[in-house]
Amino acid sequence: MLIALVALTRIPFIFDGYGTEEDSWGLVVNAHEMKESGHYVASRFPGHPVQEYAYRMICDQPAWVYNFLSVIVSCIAVAFFFLALGKMQLSGKIKTTLLLCFTPAFFIAGTYTIDFNWALAFVLASFYFLLGRKFIIAGIMIGLATGCRITSGIFLLPWAMLLFNRLDLRAWLKELLLVSIPAVIIGMLLYVPAYLNYGTAFFDYSDQFPYPPVAKVLYKMSIGVWGIPGLTAIALSVFAAVKTIREKNINAPVLFSPQRLAAVCAAIIVLHVVSYLRLPQKSGYMMPAVPFVILLIALFVRGKWLNTVTALFVIAPFLFGMNLTDNLRGSEYSPLAVRFHSSGQEIFFDPLTGPALSERSKRKNKMNYCSEVAASLDTLSSPSCIISGWWYNELVVNYYSQEKNKNATLEFYSTCAHLDSLRKEGVRIYFLPEQDLYNDEMFGQNCTDSIAKPFPVQ
Repeated sequence: MLIALVALTRIPFIFDGYGTEEDSWGLVVNAHEMKESGHYVASRFPGHPVQEYAYRMICDQPAWVYNFLSVIVSCIAVAFFFLALGKMQLSGKIKTTLLLCFTPAFFIAGTYTIDFNWALAFVLASFYFLLGRKFIIAGIMIGLATGCRITSGIFLLPWAMLLFNRLDLRAWLKELLLVSIPAVIIGMLLYVPAYLNYGTAFFDYSDQFPYPPVAKVLYKMSIGVWGIPGLTAIALSVFAAVKTIREKNINAPVLFSPQRLAAVCAAIIVLHVVSYLRLPQKSGYMMPAVPFVILLIALFVRGKWLNTVTALFVIAPFLFGMNLTDNLRGSEYSPLAVRFHSSGQEIFFDPLTGPALSERSKRKNKMNYCSEVAASLDTLSSPSCIISGWWYNELVVNYYSQEKNKNATLEFYSTCAHLDSLRKEGVRIYFLPEQDLYNDEMFGQNCTDSIAKPFPVQ
């Protein structure tokens, strides 16, 4: 029933392109590059080989096929989370699993081509097998999670905490090695193609944007992950947890003490908050911590409190959303929306439009704009270079289905020296909205406005 619920609630969202993020379209570009080159190509450093090879196998398929793989891994994540709750014999496992199903960040990542739910599915599979003392399989799952997102290897630390046995350190060390060795071997093998192609340079991360303002950092790690109803539910959970602890009515797991599980969950949350704060560009970076926040709720929230929390989570993807109003990359909103400014951008709060619906309209807006740009590129009659930035991948994918205008060259970002050399050759230089600012930011320069001009979309 839960698997069917996950699939049925995601499928209506998988037909609108490949997602809102440039990385989601970049994975499609990468699949075609791997096909054309015949060898491994990283979509972005440090690489995400499990997902990249999966998409290479279906690179000629329509968007919904790519997105449906994210639906499948979301179902797998939910299934293993439910099974893990059952293995620990925690009460309220259906309601607790619903919290994961309807966490907005998890919901949205299950509708397009991004890797967050891919990695999480393998992490939760590893957690389940670890609880069942199938240590080698648990290690293999962490290795595969690392092949989706290299940062997943950090779970070996909380797994060590969960297994720790101070009365038999030799047995603990043996169990830890049974998990760690296959995890490391599988993880390393998956990144061998990246090493052969790029050397040690692959062990890096891609980011061309400056550190965001504090308001945006806090938004992405809170409302961006949980939605306003979900965040309200977490606040209620804290209140209920205090009451539960006072009454000593904790929902104790069977396999170990609630204190042990709570400590492991807390460690996972802290590790991912620290990791997120180093590069706080996406709410999805907090995704690995989501099931373990929910596990803490399962430990300390019961009865009517859990019913209320579950109800708030279920509506979280669909109501009370916040997003940009920008015509090109923002979302649509209802007449009840309230608009305000934050960090130099106009934001709306809309009680009738939740995060999932906002993301869908944002995808459509961005696709419409890119279609207009692609049509305008076809009209260029003289050699032109367009600095595209975060629009680059989507425009390239647009061009796969049509013959390219040889006068149009798309650049992600470019140095002043390169742009100036193009201009001297008679090439006209343009930039798409806001990309003059980010082109200068990328290379620490201040020249784009003097060399290039806004691209005229017809």
